[in-house]
Amino acid sequence: MNAGRTGRRALATAVAAVLALAGCGGSGGGAGEAAKLEVGGELIADEQLFSAAKEEGSLVFYTGGSEHSEKAVTDAFTEATGIEVETIRLAPNKLAERVLSEVGAKKLGADVIRISGEDIIVSLVKAGTFQKTPLQNAAKTAAGDAIQDDGLYFSSFDRVYSFAFNNAVVPKGQEPKNWADLLDPKWRGKLGIVQVGAGGSTAALTRFQFDKIGGDYLKKYAANKPRIFDSSAGQTDALTRGEVSVATMPVATGVGAIADGAPLTIAVPEEGAAGYPFYAGVGSQAPSPNAAKVFAAWLLSKDAQKIAVQQGDYPVRADVGAPQVGDQAFPAADSGWLYRTDAETSLKYVEEDAKRWRQIFGYTG
Repeated sequence: MNAGRTGRRALATAVAAVLALAGCGGSGGGAGEAAKLEVGGELIADEQLFSAAKEEGSLVFYTGGSEHSEKAVTDAFTEATGIEVETIRLAPNKLAERVLSEVGAKKLGADVIRISGEDIIVSLVKAGTFQKTPLQNAAKTAAGDAIQDDGLYFSSFDRVYSFAFNNAVVPKGQEPKNWADLLDPKWRGKLGIVQVGAGGSTAALTRFQFDKIGGDYLKKYAANKPRIFDSSAGQTDALTRGEVSVATMPVATGVGAIADGAPLTIAVPEEGAAGYPFYAGVGSQAPSPNAAKVFAAWLLSKDAQKIAVQQGDYPVRADVGAPQVGDQAFPAADSGWLYRTDAETSLKYVEEDAKRWRQIFGYTG
């Protein structure tokens, strides 16, 4: 599958279509209007909440998601509501460190936090990071299992972890299509992979590789002497520059790089790919609590979920379809192609998998 056709023009057109729908159902209005917020025919916030949110005027969004995908989301939200969003983006492990430090000092600067990793979300909940948030009618139309801990936080989408290759470097006819192709000795010294402790994404990929691809897969991958990166962002830059030819990668990260002109092709391997949730919640010390509640509810709206699909993510709603990159749709959510584990299984294996991964790759960072 060649995702190179996915460019800024295509994404801009898609987001514009979503915003057009938002305008059709909307409440919008000026800052002084007392109106409820409806987007695409869905109630997001009643008059009282939306009026208070507009009084605050802005919110701070901490995220472990990709810069490109989150900009599409925040731009659409601001267009629909008039509420500005300041985004602070870090790799999930680094973001968790920052959040826990701020919570401990009672100086949490985030209104809304979105992050991956079952172990990470558990640590944030235990630290008192989130506040329970009623999500209005929009949340009731989302998948029933999206809401966690009676509204303390929720799953906002499932991100896909696959791999991509530099189509300006890899000769035609030699493109890798499946996970097994990456074990070919011709890729020795030309592969990339992100270290297992980077966050929920790498934990999910590792579990998928051990459980679905085979217990010895990573040993064979390591034998090809891949370059190990600390984050997806650094790896994507190296892949774009041709410093590595092929690299494991979250699909949304690849979509963003392609939109920026990177010569990348995202694979949809026959063996499947790893899926992992990005959780979101309103900060317990939110400086703009009303704007935060509106944004949280909006993230589960049909329009916001459509934007997730355009980034290559699987939505938590059943009424917006499967993700599509370029001109090819991904398999349906219930097809079995996307490998998911429940929270209990993820937590059971996260430390054991990380230990095995580090031993296989001789990684001590």
